[in-house]
Amino acid sequence: APLHPVMPALVEVYVNSILVINNKGSNEYFNKPITEEEIRQVFRNSIFGVNFDSQIKPFTPMETDDETSIDVNIQKPTLASQLLLIYYLLLYEDVRLANSATLIANGRKIKSYSTAFLSELPIKYLLHQAQKDQMSYGGLFSPLLRLLATHFPQLSLVDDWMDDQVFGDTCRHQVDVNISESTIDEAFQSIEGNPYKTGKILKAMLNKNPTDIWPFAEIVVRNVKSVLGDQVPRHIQELYREVWLRLNTVLPRCLWIMTINALLDINNGNTRNVTITQENVLVDPLQVLRCDIRVFRCGPILKIILRILEASLAASRSQLSRHLLDKPLLEKSG
Repeated sequence: APLHPVMPALVEVYVNSILVINNKGSNEYFNKPITEEEIRQVFRNSIFGVNFDSQIKPFTPMETDDETSIDVNIQKPTLASQLLLIYYLLLYEDVRLANSATLIANGRKIKSYSTAFLSELPIKYLLHQAQKDQMSYGGLFSPLLRLLATHFPQLSLVDDWMDDQVFGDTCRHQVDVNISESTIDEAFQSIEGNPYKTGKILKAMLNKNPTDIWPFAEIVVRNVKSVLGDQVPRHIQELYREVWLRLNTVLPRCLWIMTINALLDINNGNTRNVTITQENVLVDPLQVLRCDIRVFRCGPILKIILRILEASLAASRSQLSRHLLDKPLLEKSG
């Protein structure tokens, strides 16, 4: 940073050189797209690296023509390089979907980046960083925002953006509390007997940057059912919602899936040993409502579920239009 004004245009030309067919010459040369592994390598060394290393389930493989990935040595990637890669990915998918009918008609097999892969990337978080520093990333922010609103409406919800602005601007006084997985677990174990202890941990988490508390997202979400108890004070439930909203500014799509699975109603015989995935929610957003019945009697947690439902419905609509562009009906002459 500051980003050279030519860079976004260079990315655009590069994407077009991979996908767009020029009718002038028949023997054309096409550039190769960047592989998922190369992109993952950049983000693995960023603050989100933990998220990539802890992936137990392998990513969905892409359609590819014997791709070989270049070994790039990246110690600590800059925000500029991460933003440019996000721009490349979103623009690539945008151009690919716009030209899918032509590509199929010409019999070209083109790499597509899977939704599972895209869902692991901190797209919204990085866009907010660009928004905060428009002097450095001004030329990239507008086209990125356009692509995000088109392809990821679930990341463009007005309420989310307003929350993000508030969290970005507030700076609370520091509370000296040791936050670790064990202290968070203990706090939730004693939520009904000693809610003060839970409140202290939740307030300490609210005093930190969202990226600092993201490593604890899984343990916080795993304990969501303990917040639904009849004896839990409303104040603690509200604090929990605030912590959840703060985590929602980092990797929202990961958080939504974790929350849906943590709230699944295991008393219902059909849901035993079922794990809901991103794909399940895209196909049927109402899966979000297969949750513990106590959620509907707990205002703050119900607000969380409604926020996830709103995002899931937007994502489902977007997925349908993506599917229609991906599988165009080719008219046969006559």
